[in-house]
Amino acid sequence: MSALAKLAIVLIIFAAGGAVGIKWQLGVQARADVATAEARASDAKQQRSFEDKAATTHAAALAAINQKLGDARAYITKLSSRECLSAGTVSMLNGTGDKPVPAAAGEPESSTTTVAAGGGLRFATERDVAGAIATCRARYAEVSSQVNQILDIEDGKHP
Repeated sequence: MSALAKLAIVLIIFAAGGAVGIKWQLGVQARADVATAEARASDAKQQRSFEDKAATTHAAALAAINQKLGDARAYITKLSSRECLSAGTVSMLNGTGDKPVPAAAGEPESSTTTVAAGGGLRFATERDVAGAIATCRARYAEVSSQVNQILDIEDGKHP
């Protein structure tokens, strides 16, 4: 056999070995890609499951808060109309929030004091104060629940 034929055979064997090696490496890489994709899918499924549980828990918490607020409003209707906060105090409190104690008919909403139907300054009654406090506490509980759910989801994303 001539040296040229031997060289051709060696080159053919080398090329075949290289092709088999490349094919093997592509197979290894494909299996790794499949495993990575499966791991990502599993992580995404776990995250969705966690978020679904968090959403369900949050919905239940909101339902409980709304039930408590409804119960509080039912009790508030039984309170007296006794004046308990002066017009100045009502004005100061209205200045701190975005929903002031409603003005009486014929009085502009932007007014710092309100006028009662009897013609004098309107004082906040026990009902007004209890209603405002109940609404405030319910909204606080709602926001607190939402913030805790968001923090739990973020903790789940970054263990």
